Amino acid sequence: MSKLSITIITPNLNGGQFLEDCILSIKNQGYANLKHVVIDGGSTDNSIQILKDNNTSYEIVKGLNNYEAIHYGFQKYPSDIQAWLNVDDLYREGAIETVMNTFKKFPEISWLMGTPSTSNERGVIRIWDAHIFPSFSKYTWTISPNLFIQQESTFWRQKLYEKAGGLSTNYRYANDYDLWFRFFKSERLYSVPQVLASFRVHSFNQLSVANKEKYKEEVLKIQAQLKLGFIQRTILKAFMVLDHVFIRIPKIRNVYNSTKFRQQFLGFPDRLRFNDSGQLVKS
Repeated sequence: MSKLSITIITPNLNGGQFLEDCILSIKNQGYANLKHVVIDGGSTDNSIQILKDNNTSYEIVKGLNNYEAIHYGFQKYPSDIQAWLNVDDLYREGAIETVMNTFKKFPEISWLMGTPSTSNERGVIRIWDAHIFPSFSKYTWTISPNLFIQQESTFWRQKLYEKAGGLSTNYRYANDYDLWFRFFKSERLYSVPQVLASFRVHSFNQLSVANKEKYKEEVLKIQAQLKLGFIQRTILKAFMVLDHVFIRIPKIRNVYNSTKFRQQFLGFPDRLRFNDSGQLVKS
């Protein structure tokens, strides 16, 4: 049986400052059945030369915004597994191997993410949240605009992307959040206890940083689609607080986790962990 294929799309417009780091972080994964395609919006800096020097596949497609360029890439370059990595972000060592092994071993998993992290302008890593239990479900994730699924660390099966209708153009900033919202309608998000990628924070002129509040405004509009009443939202928040406490107290969490309350009522997936042999297993 041949290895699962993966396509990684990178949208770029004059991102030459970080483009080579991004390319190398993908090339150095060493996964044979991987296709990395840069969709360039007509860069006038040194981006095209960097792409040529690194023998990286690219297309120049003018007039598309980031999300449109990503969706264009997924449609034109199909594969079993999909992800996108923005030009200023990085994959970490061993990320793709872990991701692809997970999808191969657990066919019931349709999307997953790693331990969130950021990096500074020089690429130095900072861990975001290293807790061993999954933090996201379709309920707890959608009751606060301050809970984010890290896009750089998220991977999914093409079948799920197609089922959800792909990236929309309904929003200017939060189309990734909208995609996760639609993913959650049919599948649970699994997480692996490994840093897969880093979001690089390099200046306050960075669009995703500068427009954080506008992103949150769009997030609230997406969350409103759940049409949860005040009582329902209050109950969910109460359960979320209790869950947050229970899984952080060693004497309680093992018993609590064995009840499967998180999975049956709060929509969390089973926990994935590495055993003593370094293999991912479900708890």
